[in-house]
Amino acid sequence: MMENSPSYKDIDLILAEKQKIIEKLLKENQSLLKIISHDIRAPFTQLFAMMQLLDLENDDIKPSQRHYFDRMYHSLASGMEMVKNLHDIRSLDQDQINVVKEDVSIIPLIEKVVQSFKKLAGLKSIHISFAKGSLNPELKTDSYLLEKILSNVLSNAIKYPEDGTEVKVKLEQRGEEIIIIIEDGGPGIPESELPMIFERYTKLSPKPSMGESTTGLGMYLAKNFVELIDGKLEITNISDNGGLRARVSLPA
Repeated sequence: MMENSPSYKDIDLILAEKQKIIEKLLKENQSLLKIISHDIRAPFTQLFAMMQLLDLENDDIKPSQRHYFDRMYHSLASGMEMVKNLHDIRSLDQDQINVVKEDVSIIPLIEKVVQSFKKLAGLKSIHISFAKGSLNPELKTDSYLLEKILSNVLSNAIKYPEDGTEVKVKLEQRGEEIIIIIEDGGPGIPESELPMIFERYTKLSPKPSMGESTTGLGMYLAKNFVELIDGKLEITNISDNGGLRARVSLPA
């Protein structure tokens, strides 16, 4: 060993010090996530609720005012989604998500999620349709997590298409599986990037059509949540001309 080379004891001390620094940074990161996902979430929620009330109470808003009001609504909804995703990733990382399975009627849950996105979709003249057919299944699952899964997938489906397209929600049963399919009229994803869609903080080449901000967490969270309830989430391109198809498969 060279005369000035550090000893094993010195290396251990250096590594221990580096470990302390890493632990401190991780703690600070968790504290920051807590502030963003919890403390900032409350005023966002209050503002969004007040904007919804204003929207209901003001039928005579001038067209020029309506344009700015809709942009404010859209920006606030986008900010709320980012805060929600950061809250969910913190809960997932800290193993704070408890799965509670119960009998869930699927159709009312899907209708609730679809209805919650109709305003945002309408701002881009995107129509959301739900083809439920004659099915009326009940599943033993966690309704809270299933709602989050569908919300993340549907949010993604209306984020990328241009104005005037359609998002289709379908319900199918195949053998022992209930399948919820969400198809959009967006640009799709390059085949080379599809394997990355479920990676954390990944932002792919397609850009939101109204400049929406993204955290790169929506599909990552949806996949993790669907696995917690023993399901599967698959994303494929509909055709070479565009469009994305998400399939949420759940045990019947």
